Amino acid sequence: MTAPRMAWLDGLRAVAVLLVIYAHLTRFVFTDLRAVTGEWLHAGTAGVMLFFLVSGYIIPASLERHGDLRAFWLSRARRLLPLYLAVIAVLVVAHPPANVGSTAVGHATMLPFLLGVPLVTPVFWTLSFEMAFYLLVTTLFTVRAQRSLLPPVILAVLGAATAPLVPLRLGEIAVPGAVILAAGLAGVLSGRRRAEIAGGLLLGALTLGLLLFDMDPAHARDGLLIVAVMFTGSVIHRADHGHTSWRRATVVIAVVAAALLTVWLGELAALNALTPRYVTRSVLTLLTFAGAFAAGRLLRRRHTPRWLARIGVLSYSIYLVHFVVIELAGPVLRSRVPDPLLAAAYLATVLGISWLTHRYIEVPGQRLGARRPDPAVKDQNPHPPSRYARPRPP
Repeated sequence: MTAPRMAWLDGLRAVAVLLVIYAHLTRFVFTDLRAVTGEWLHAGTAGVMLFFLVSGYIIPASLERHGDLRAFWLSRARRLLPLYLAVIAVLVVAHPPANVGSTAVGHATMLPFLLGVPLVTPVFWTLSFEMAFYLLVTTLFTVRAQRSLLPPVILAVLGAATAPLVPLRLGEIAVPGAVILAAGLAGVLSGRRRAEIAGGLLLGALTLGLLLFDMDPAHARDGLLIVAVMFTGSVIHRADHGHTSWRRATVVIAVVAAALLTVWLGELAALNALTPRYVTRSVLTLLTFAGAFAAGRLLRRRHTPRWLARIGVLSYSIYLVHFVVIELAGPVLRSRVPDPLLAAAYLATVLGISWLTHRYIEVPGQRLGARRPDPAVKDQNPHPPSRYARPRPP
């Protein structure tokens, strides 16, 4: 059961995953509807950006609350890896990759999209950005700059400034990237202060280097902006909880939004598609995910529909499963069965499989290795104070 204070975030996750499903499913069914809506909204982009905002809002706050990098990375591994690995196993069996070695190494880092490794399924590109965000958050945490408002501004300005440039493509660097990642994480998780700082800086250098110099062409222009959007979610969380002023937070939001829109319009100009309709589509896409997040936040104290929150709880499973079903059931989706029946069957299949994967893969994975409080010891504090936390005034 989702706690009431978290239900609004699950509701937003549900909206995000439904937008993504709409974008992918309407390539096969209700294509006439897609032809109309696609002229005015990038549903898939709006959906993943909403996911990124939610992650940015909650992830750094969780790390700061626990104050323990080991616990943070273990919780992320338990949360993401079991289903991630299960999906990889299914797809590798169904469609064996050409280069098993680099595919395995690249996907083991959860950074394949940024390491030049072909993805076993296209939706994994977002997980690479999630991982990049975790690495940068870890860097800031190790140097005690986790509450700075500068990261989203710097990333947004840098992203907008470098967007017109042709990125330097390092190509497939799975093994070197994995080695650097392992070394950085080893330092961060060592428990020794100097090693933590060195490891954090190494992870930050790796992440920024990949975002700048090995970005996939699909996001050569807005890769840095995606991470800036995630950090914007963190800034909003801090403003919500009184750790910064809303005046400063509004400046950050405005800078990131302006940079994102500038980059999108610049891409249209490069494609000779800077028309009023496509400019409007870019603006509406930005307003859709930003407006959805703002509405969810403003209504967070109200009751979130149970069905919507439940979809949000299953959203990770739904996100990873829905495209696998499309890949494996492509011939069926291209059949002459009426669109409403195909869509209903598809959604029932995705929701059913997602419930099973959540129940039997995600939940057991989250419990794996998690320490349970000793009932014989009273007054245990489940969230010990961070050794990085600033002392509170008396």
